[in-house]
Amino acid sequence: MQKRVAVPLCLGLLTALSLTACGNSESTTGIIEENVETVEEVAEEEAGLENPWRVISEEEADNVCLNLFCAPDGSENVTWSVLESVADPSGVPGALVQLTFEMSGQAFTARAQMTGDSEADVSGMYYEWTVSDEITLSNWGEGHMLGKTYRYVGDNEYVDLCTWCDTEIGIAYSLGVVAPDLDGFDIQAVVEAMYDAEKQESSRIPDAQEEHIPLDITGCDTFTQIVDKLDDGMGYANEKIGDTDVLLVATGTYDYDGIDAGIDAELYWYHDGVPEYLGYVEAGGTAYPLSTADERLYVGGNHSMAKYMVDTGLLLIDEEAYEVFDTDGNATYYYHSDVKDVGADENGQVPDDSALAGFFDEFDEAEVIEFTTVVK
Repeated sequence: MQKRVAVPLCLGLLTALSLTACGNSESTTGIIEENVETVEEVAEEEAGLENPWRVISEEEADNVCLNLFCAPDGSENVTWSVLESVADPSGVPGALVQLTFEMSGQAFTARAQMTGDSEADVSGMYYEWTVSDEITLSNWGEGHMLGKTYRYVGDNEYVDLCTWCDTEIGIAYSLGVVAPDLDGFDIQAVVEAMYDAEKQESSRIPDAQEEHIPLDITGCDTFTQIVDKLDDGMGYANEKIGDTDVLLVATGTYDYDGIDAGIDAELYWYHDGVPEYLGYVEAGGTAYPLSTADERLYVGGNHSMAKYMVDTGLLLIDEEAYEVFDTDGNATYYYHSDVKDVGADENGQVPDDSALAGFFDEFDEAEVIEFTTVVK
């Protein structure tokens, strides 16, 4: 089954910013004629009169796109939405997440999309900019993230745009605002205020995740009794990992190609006849549902893939590969196993991404785990 399609779990307010992006001929607002279709034009062709933007929650938006921003403090009329029609089956580009909000009487539109391209412009704004400048953001990317600001000054309006990119993950961002007068306005300050450190943790490699606190299964003598303790909306599945029958418990499920899938799970096995906690796994987003093949559990992200096994009551990494990018966008590749020599150097590094690419190919052919969603 093909994977890595971002399946969202983020219309309302579409400002003049979004409307100007739909034009394909030069007008008095200074929009440049484009030979390529904007994302809005693609959506209009596919959806006809139906609005292609789907309103979602902030939590759902976080699952669509990693390292997402937040609405600045004091924002009003905050709306999250997603445009799925622009997503490629490979996961790059991914679905387009949009945040609209109002602050100090101005209406803003922010966007984020997995693009893999540091030069990608996801704003949908095509103006003949009056001025532009290069900036370095003070908190994004630990103070090293580069960006660009643009301003269009027309007869009846100002337009400000800021674009920036997380080169480690391959995510492009934009923030735009259209107003009668923006003299003295600093769009970079708003971008800085949209940074949320808690949302950046998904970029860390799996071993760096905070310790997970599992369910309290005191008094549970069977898997069924564990399931009976689950809250509404959680999910469970029984799988064979290696030679071990395992219960997987997900914090939530979502629709993936018609089945209830999950991106995280606590794992339990029977030890001396009673359930015992094995460990916790979490994928990088809904593009990577937990899957199995050859009695291995596949847990992936945009830049990592791990195959887990269970042996003598231990949850072990059979094989794992991932890539880490420096501030210039250069990748270093790693390959690791808890149980065998994989030919990496003393730092776990390998010369290329062949192992990682191979694991993604395996993942594409693996079977997505179907969870049963708890309804109470």
